[in-house]
Amino acid sequence: MCDENPPPPRSVLYSPPAPEAVDAFARQVCQRLGADYTDKAVVEGFSAFIKIVADIQAKHLNKQGQNVEAS
Repeated sequence: MCDENPPPPRSVLYSPPAPEAVDAFARQVCQRLGADYTDKAVVEGFSAFIKIVADIQAKHLNKQGQNVEAS
């Protein structure tokens, strides 16, 4: 039997990863890059950059979802 009024698709809410997860990831990447990248300022700067990019991407994806639902 075919349902003429299917339920609306579930909306997805994207959120950036937890700050602690980003910090751990940044530390691991910097360690793998070598001693030149393990300075505290480098690791913290890289982590801050990733957090900003992740936040922007989550907002972008959530905004796209709203545009799809509105059409």
